[in-house]
Amino acid sequence: MAEEIKNNEVATVNENVAAAPAPAPAPAAPAPAAEPVQENKIKNGKYADYTDHDLQSELLRYQKKTAKRTTAVAVALGVIALIFAVSAALIVPEVINTLTAVQNSLEEVSTLAGKAEDTLENLNTSLVGMNKMIDNVDTVLTDNTDAMSEAVNKISNIDIDALNESIQDLNSAVDSMGKLFNRGF
Repeated sequence: MAEEIKNNEVATVNENVAAAPAPAPAPAAPAPAAEPVQENKIKNGKYADYTDHDLQSELLRYQKKTAKRTTAVAVALGVIALIFAVSAALIVPEVINTLTAVQNSLEEVSTLAGKAEDTLENLNTSLVGMNKMIDNVDTVLTDNTDAMSEAVNKISNIDIDALNESIQDLNSAVDSMGKLFNRGF
């Protein structure tokens, strides 16, 4: 490529020399060989003094810098992609294990919730049975209270004095019979 640039410069110089008029008498001080100057289309004359070769050299240097930067960015992106891949390879199985454990826990909670619901239904049934039993006990107590009240009333109505008198009469009769049979009590 450098040869092409050199050949292009030589051809440009030869064209300029051929198109130039016959040499004029040499001035007192020899003029340096002038290289053709590229017409500058860039404003403010920044590259006005550069030759084609200089511009191409600058362009080549700029392209090399750009290539180095592009390579650095590509390497950095590759490293980042590698980090993501390794992270995914390490983290994804852990996430899957965690999700599996969560799913198993939810299944156990669901099973326990079903058992708790069954237990609550059984407890509710037991409470209904206990309420019926308490109602029955209450009825029995009410019925027995009435019977007890009657019995207490009957006992209250017994004439204790007449009972004592009857017991003494019975005791006298038994004593008399015991004397009759020679047995004393």
